[in-house]
Amino acid sequence: MSAFRTAFKRSGVERPTFPLSVHVLLMVVLASALLSGLLWLFTSDQTSPLSPDPDDRTTLEVIRLSLYAIAGVGGVIALTVSYRKQRITEATEVREATKLFNERFASAADQLSSDHAANRLAGVYAMAALADDWDAGRQTCINVLCAYVRMPYETPPFRHEREALNDPPRFRAVLEERLIRHTVINVVGGRLRREPVPGRTWHEHDFDFTGTNLDGGNLNDALFLGRVSFAFGRFTAGTIDFSRVRFEGPVDFTRARFLGARLRFTETLFAGPVLLSEMTIAAGLLDFSSAHFARDVAFDGTAFTGGQVHFTKTICASPAVGAAPLLDFNGASFTGTSVIFDRPQIDAATLDFSRVADWSHPPVFNLADARDAVRLPETEDR
Repeated sequence: MSAFRTAFKRSGVERPTFPLSVHVLLMVVLASALLSGLLWLFTSDQTSPLSPDPDDRTTLEVIRLSLYAIAGVGGVIALTVSYRKQRITEATEVREATKLFNERFASAADQLSSDHAANRLAGVYAMAALADDWDAGRQTCINVLCAYVRMPYETPPFRHEREALNDPPRFRAVLEERLIRHTVINVVGGRLRREPVPGRTWHEHDFDFTGTNLDGGNLNDALFLGRVSFAFGRFTAGTIDFSRVRFEGPVDFTRARFLGARLRFTETLFAGPVLLSEMTIAAGLLDFSSAHFARDVAFDGTAFTGGQVHFTKTICASPAVGAAPLLDFNGASFTGTSVIFDRPQIDAATLDFSRVADWSHPPVFNLADARDAVRLPETEDR
């Protein structure tokens, strides 16, 4: 909670430098000094611009001018008091807002830690609603939701869903937990499909799903402007939909393991850095059909041992003229995965297989007129 208070101290209204009484006293002293100075200025024999023997009328005029000056100082005092009251009011409002946000955060966190699935599900929506409202704490709320998905979890076999119909008590807990985790992913996707408003929406924030076990979720049409990490993740079952997602910032799948899930990157734009090193593709499907890679991508050290990877009509093109990105498979092992390059849109030497570690189960190429855009191993006969 201290982090939240610090954030509000930084973004809120600063406390007044001096007490109000000190400000008023300074103004009174200034007014008295100004009156004395004016009287001395206009009545002293050395400084007065008036006649040597001013009459009563002149003296009254001097006093009236002095009183006008004092009235002006009084007006400044009144403005000072009003300004200080406004600052105190704003500081009070900030403290109340801080207290309210902290209470909402504590309540949502308590729900997420509940033993009852219904409470945890409500906690997901409560934390997301708080992130919508709380500009200073939005990243913290997002971190909590991501951390929930990173919690230890084992995917239930799909047969459990059928068996649960006949034996609900046995499998209810694990199926409920899967529902909550999918809800977190879907809530994130829902927020990122909206039009981005600087400082008010989730798009520019970071999403850390490092090490998570995902077996479903829908992120299609989302826009990520910040950093996204699925490094060391496990994709074990179900369908995770990244179709038409725009990754404008870095996205990291380093050492991710694909063990049966179906990941769809159809028409996905990878505009920022993409890290796909040392992955393991053992089962399931990675579909990059019509995906767009705008920067170099390294599959270095990736083990293609099973499942399918489709690069159908995949686009490799950089916004810079003559700077087509490179898809580098340095050190990759092709031992069992069905990798298909079907009519990719490449117009430079962008597919580099020249230094693969194992070529025993090579990809299938349907390159049309783009065969010269592929660097095969030296021992491979084109």
